[in-house]
Amino acid sequence: MKRREILIRLPVLGTGCAGAAASAGPSSNSGEEAAARRARILAAAAEPALRADKLPRDPLIIDSVELLRNERQWLVRVRTTDGAEGVAVAHGGVLSQTYPIFIQRVAGHALGTDARDWEATIEKTCNDRGGFGSNYKWQGLAFWASVASLEMAVLDLLGKAVGKPVTDLLGEGTLRREIGVYQASFRRGNAPEAEIEVFHRYIAEFGAKAIKYRLGARMRQTPESDARDKALIPLMRESFPDLTLYADANGSYDHVSSLRFGKMLAETGHAFFEEPVPFDHYDETRAVREALEGIITIAGGEQEISLRHFLWQIEHRIVDLPQPDIFYFGGLTRSIKVARAAHAVGMTCTPHISGYGLGFLYAAVFAACTTDPGPYQEYKGFDRDLPATAPTGRLVAQEGTIIVPTAPGFGVELDPAWVAAAETIGRRQLDQ
Repeated sequence: MKRREILIRLPVLGTGCAGAAASAGPSSNSGEEAAARRARILAAAAEPALRADKLPRDPLIIDSVELLRNERQWLVRVRTTDGAEGVAVAHGGVLSQTYPIFIQRVAGHALGTDARDWEATIEKTCNDRGGFGSNYKWQGLAFWASVASLEMAVLDLLGKAVGKPVTDLLGEGTLRREIGVYQASFRRGNAPEAEIEVFHRYIAEFGAKAIKYRLGARMRQTPESDARDKALIPLMRESFPDLTLYADANGSYDHVSSLRFGKMLAETGHAFFEEPVPFDHYDETRAVREALEGIITIAGGEQEISLRHFLWQIEHRIVDLPQPDIFYFGGLTRSIKVARAAHAVGMTCTPHISGYGLGFLYAAVFAACTTDPGPYQEYKGFDRDLPATAPTGRLVAQEGTIIVPTAPGFGVELDPAWVAAAETIGRRQLDQ
């Protein structure tokens, strides 16, 4: 495959697809309207996420890939045959459990490739047997979070090679640098009054203007969680009358309960309702969206790992607001394809971010280089265990915003002594 060609094999959407998505049935649009909508989605997603005219002129052949750990922080470092380097903070929460997949199934596929051809390398990593085996049967969160972790280091390498921030190389280029963020809660099951106190602290520390809290019992519903939710929803609005409020049920409800709590959220002025039913219940998700249409936005996509499924969901408007997780879905380049597909049919696309580390920065980079990322991006606070600074940006939220760095790569400086002290968990090299 030649560099910069269309790099994904797009499906003929609407003909059914693997897994639960096939059961949701045909679109209600007329045939011509549906075909035109499908065509716009396919064309938008087919565009490369990397901007060819902004990439280095000369090849950058990847010679080695390393996975490093310093306590609970995990790093990926890539080096080229001419000594250029990219380093990125990976998803430690996933890789601490699944690092053999990164080392044995993912890293080797990058060796000997041109970093400028990263999108082709993703295709190769998934489908090409090569000397490292085909991974199409390995697809899932563990695999795609590994690909995303490697991608961040490759993007850092590319940005440093041309002396530009990664936002210049991706999507539509740098559209904005100051990014509004919403403060997300980690808690579920605490008393409503305790959750209110948590957000008062967040607001005092970060100046949050938007917040997201959790409902339900995480993929299940109990009498105790129902009682908490009934009390918490109105209390959140009463406590924070001027803030934008989001609520995340993490698939806790059935259809009936989703409508009941969704109407409560709408009546109290919440802006979106995330994952009301289990994430792979596409029929129920769309039924909830249709029943609540016009009164509250239904968001979802955190658990999705298939580009085919995401495009299908956009075509059939399973949710109002697609949310690819930057790590779980496989990185910024794949997520930008989802955003473009959504934008092509008038939908906003806001990323989801999981874990600690620099995930919030990667979400902000997405927001900086896509057309309509929504007003606020997910933020869970700066990880104080990470010795990282960004002299040309701001990683700690102030007045509800962070600033994407303008220095080359991701613009983050990691303490060299801390990196040098990191343990090497695995290393793949071109001549090995």
